[in-house]
Amino acid sequence: MTSVLEPVLDLTYPVTSMFTGYAFNRSIHRVFQDKQIEDLWLSYFNVTTDITASAIRHDAVGLPAPAVRPQDRHLLMDGGYINNLPADIARSMGAKTVIAIDVGSQDKTDLSTYGDSLSGWWLLWKRLNPWADKVKVPDMAEFQCRLAYMSCVRQLEVLLLRVRPPIDCFMTMDFGKFDQIHDVGYRYRKAVFGGWSRGNVIEKMLTDRRSADLNESRRADLLAFPSSGFTDLAEIVSRIEPPTS
Repeated sequence: MTSVLEPVLDLTYPVTSMFTGYAFNRSIHRVFQDKQIEDLWLSYFNVTTDITASAIRHDAVGLPAPAVRPQDRHLLMDGGYINNLPADIARSMGAKTVIAIDVGSQDKTDLSTYGDSLSGWWLLWKRLNPWADKVKVPDMAEFQCRLAYMSCVRQLEVLLLRVRPPIDCFMTMDFGKFDQIHDVGYRYRKAVFGGWSRGNVIEKMLTDRRSADLNESRRADLLAFPSSGFTDLAEIVSRIEPPTS
């Protein structure tokens, strides 16, 4: 993602894309080789945007990191265009407690108002001229990132537990600063989760989850026996659940 030569060699006539995708796929293969999602040590699912069916897909089998490519005669793209923070999908697949790590960059809000039209040559001159007033206008890559990250705003509002490392100084496309971002995230994770393990945060999450599951079970029992007498309902509500490991 930080190479200059590989993307240049991967350029093509831009009908659908500026690049063939061969260089990106080769870099992905160097990392994952022939491993499949179902072979990974940890449970994993991949969210993709199916532009053929205009729908979202979440797959737990197949390649671990599919790029823009056809599968089953469906053209798949980055799932971030529809759901960039799939906490709801994780819950639907059986996850009881979802801890979301928010690594989205903070978008600049002091953008310039350039009017009804924008000349790229004028913008280039403004950026190259050291004496000209700087014009803050998002480029095409930043537009794509902003559109993708808009989908996670709704998810962040409904999350019960959200963790955000101190990465505001980095931008979304700062692939060349991977090692720095990794170190910041590691130190932050060590401090936060270390504090959780020494306190009662994790135990409280598990307790709240068990209470929610018990209440849901009781509500299901009440709905399953609508004609039960008062004593039967009292027995159901006051039933002591057996301990679980």
